[in-house]
Parts: sequence; structure tokens; C-alpha cells
Amino acid sequence: MAYRHQRSSPLIRVQDLITIHYYEIDPDYRFGGESHPFWEMVYIDDGAIHACNAESSFEAEAGDLLFHAPDTFHLAEGNGEKKGHIFIISFTTRSPAMEKFRDQKIPLPPKLRSLISAIIHEANATYDMETDGLYPLADAPLGGPQLIRLYLEQFLLLLCRHLITAPSLPHAEDLGSQMILYLHSRVYNTLSISDLSEDLHYGKTFLSTTFREATGSSIMDYYRSLKIKEAKHLLRDPQYTVAEIASLLCFDTPQYFSKVFKKYTGLSPAAWRNTLQTP
Repeated sequence: MAYRHQRSSPLIRVQDLITIHYYEIDPDYRFGGESHPFWEMVYIDDGAIHACNAESSFEAEAGDLLFHAPDTFHLAEGNGEKKGHIFIISFTTRSPAMEKFRDQKIPLPPKLRSLISAIIHEANATYDMETDGLYPLADAPLGGPQLIRLYLEQFLLLLCRHLITAPSLPHAEDLGSQMILYLHSRVYNTLSISDLSEDLHYGKTFLSTTFREATGSSIMDYYRSLKIKEAKHLLRDPQYTVAEIASLLCFDTPQYFSKVFKKYTGLSPAAWRNTLQTP
């Protein structure tokens, strides 16, 4: 019997790990910035930071993922208000598919957060995270560096799939579209009209009027509908409880989440999930 060999061509291959760190960023911490000839990925695990990426300067909050391409100027520093906890991993790769991540800020899908946790856990077990280089611990588990690379490759591949299959957002050709993009980017965060006004540099009344003219809906009603749409997606995954989904989507309590969900769908989250199992 003849066997046919299928040659594998990896879409993304991580070659070398350069640095791995977990930092607490003080609100008043300032950094002059840097650039280097390898990729860097930054995950904001908690709080918020001020960041710069190429020519863009912005705030990044818990759940945001930043990519810095090789030889691109970037920085991470305190935002002047609250601490930020960030995980940084830098690495080399020659995979063209990485261009999809060039200088991107991406809200991390909840289903991929477990892989970030796995990388952090394995790095803590393998390396001395208090030093600038990658120095293995004396009692490091067998195969730690390889497992970190495999986790990282898996994470990048799944994130690449997510970006391809995620619903496309409208182009920000006008103020109404800018606001819609802004709301989409904060589905896993909280939002107030004051936040929107401060970030887009327009008055609250003007923004509210412009948004209603563009969509026929109020800003907050549209925003809550986006959260409920994402909640429906998460409810299809049995690994999440209703309470966990409420927390991921930043509802104050599971009870309030259920109340809002029922207002928009006519069913409680549990009842809606049960309809998915009906033959």
C-alpha cells in the first residue's frame, strides 16, 4: 500500500523567543520609547496604559492586545490615572502572515484569553521573569521554551482566523461611522457618553444628535444591543456560565445582565441558551 505524504507549510512559525515580561505600570511612569528588529506583543491584563505605536498615540485598557512590528517605534507608560498590568512577549518570525497584525490594537476575544494565561503560566515556570534576558530556572519543566512557542503559534493562528471571520466594521468615513467603530471596539469594556465625547473631541449633545441621525438609535441603546449580540455568540459556547458572560461583557451583576438580555430578546440568557438545544 502506497502512502501519500502531505507536506505541511506553516502559516506562522515563531523562531526565537527574545523577552518575556509581566509588568505593573505605575500611573506616573514615563518611558522614552524604543524600537528593535523583532516583533513584540503586549497584552493589557488589567487596568489601563498610555501607548504609542508608530505614529499613533492612544489609551489601551484591560483586554486590549497590541502588536509592534520590527523596527517600529513604540512605548507603554502610565496613563496618569490608574495602574496597568501588562504581559509582553517578543520574538522573531519571518512569516508573511504576521503583517496582518502590524501595528494593530485588537480587543482580545474571550475564547483566546486562556492561551494568554497558558503562555504566562509556562513562562513563569520556565524563566526568571525578574531579569531582562531569558534565563531558565533551575527547576524549569521539561520542554518549557518549546511549549511557549507552540502556545504562541496557536494563539497567533487562532487570532488570525478571528480577524478573518469577524464581521467587518464600517469604514470611518464620517463622524457617525467613527462612533460606530468606537462602540464596537468597547464591547468588552464599559462606556459613557463622556468617554465618547472626550475621545472624539465633540460635545455630548452634538454626538448624541449625530448618532441618532446616522442610525435611528441612541448611543447607549446601540451599545447595549452590541453587547447582547456578543452575549448570544458567547452563550453558544458551553464553557461559559451566564455569570462569566456577564463579567466578560462588564455588566455590574449577572442579574442586571439577565434583565437587559430579556429586554432585547424576550428571553433570559438561560432560556435563550436552552432554545439552542431544542431539536
